Amino acid sequence: MEKQLIVGVDPGTSVGLAFLDIDGNVLEVKSSRNLGMEDIITEIATVGKAAVIATDKAIAPPVVVKLSGILGTRLFSPDTDLLVEKKRELAERWPTQNDHERDSLAAAVYAYYNFQNKIRRIERQVLDELERTKARVLKGEKVSDIMAPKEGADKIGELNAQLAAVRKENRELKTENESLKSARPKSPHAIAGEAVREARDLMKGLASGELVILKEVKSLDYLDLKNIPIKQGDLILCRSKEFDNNGLRFLESRRVGAILTPAKVESIAPNGDPGDIKITAWEGLFFADPYEIAKKTGRRKEVRGRDLENMLLDYKKGRR
Repeated sequence: MEKQLIVGVDPGTSVGLAFLDIDGNVLEVKSSRNLGMEDIITEIATVGKAAVIATDKAIAPPVVVKLSGILGTRLFSPDTDLLVEKKRELAERWPTQNDHERDSLAAAVYAYYNFQNKIRRIERQVLDELERTKARVLKGEKVSDIMAPKEGADKIGELNAQLAAVRKENRELKTENESLKSARPKSPHAIAGEAVREARDLMKGLASGELVILKEVKSLDYLDLKNIPIKQGDLILCRSKEFDNNGLRFLESRRVGAILTPAKVESIAPNGDPGDIKITAWEGLFFADPYEIAKKTGRRKEVRGRDLENMLLDYKKGRR
């Protein structure tokens, strides 16, 4: 039987993963850059089978919700976001290499503590049933009689009924928890705090080079581009499929770093579909990982002797 897991997930440019068995033993903690959904699922499968996917956020990130849905697991999130001090306390017994590993481990450990009483109650029930069976054997009953088909069928029916009741309870608890979260109004202080944290994370990403800013345009038609101040190295984000050759030539003349568009364009500038890249929106600005852009758009020899990484470097220098 596959090892049943509680998996803590901290999504982002670097993804943190922590694996606990159902007895709370830490099996592995790791992190890696640019893990897609398939990569995360593969990482989990190499350790065991996820029973619970846990996050340290009260409102689970979309990636975590999607992962839980694909794997068909229970999704656990705390009533309120776990504070840094709390996460340090939860993870302090085990070594972690970075904040992503710490946060994923804290989420998994916190989930285990919440399920611990239920697990112990089930263990007691199983042990009690085992003791009763042993006592019947000691009193002289035959094992074959104890495991008789009729009684076995009755026991299976009883267990199925218990299982159905537990599943119903879990569904009701999940529905109630989601209702409470959606109904619970956030205080202005909480909203402001989230905004500050989000801004701080984005600024750190820009400073470290893990993020760059994308310049959004309405379309790749020349008429929509000609009055926009586009500079060398800019990364163009266009969610429209509209384009014309004059617009593409205009962008090429500006020596842009990359063009992200769902349109199938023929351009000497590196280009790719923005749907293949994780893009973060904040206050009308758009951010992405430059290495992911390089990977998804590819480097082309025709870019006048300059590769995409150099363009991205120029872009970041121009933004300072």
